[in-house]
Amino acid sequence: MWIIKWILLVAVILLVIFFAGENTEQEVVVKFWGWQSPPLLLWQVMFISFACGMIVSLGLSIVKIFQLKNEIRKSRKSKEKLAGELDHLRSVSIQDDVDIDLSSSAGAKEDPLIT
Repeated sequence: MWIIKWILLVAVILLVIFFAGENTEQEVVVKFWGWQSPPLLLWQVMFISFACGMIVSLGLSIVKIFQLKNEIRKSRKSKEKLAGELDHLRSVSIQDDVDIDLSSSAGAKEDPLIT
């Protein structure tokens, strides 16, 4: 899977370089909420847009990674708690509260389940 990611990354980088080479003299003006930039080359605007998108994507990925790490930590704590409880239950001795006296019940009453 990592090979596919690298191939796509190289393809995108080559496409951006090709696009920049083809548009070296094209100038644009960026307008954003009443603000207007000085004339910039088209490849510069595309590069700045791409970089801003990568930074936003990186920030969102970091937040998701921290959320997943927090979930893993909670799962590990829960697992350790359940393992401790299981070990405690394994160490508790089993005591029968019901005393079975086979000699007194041998001829007294017939068991309805046994035919």
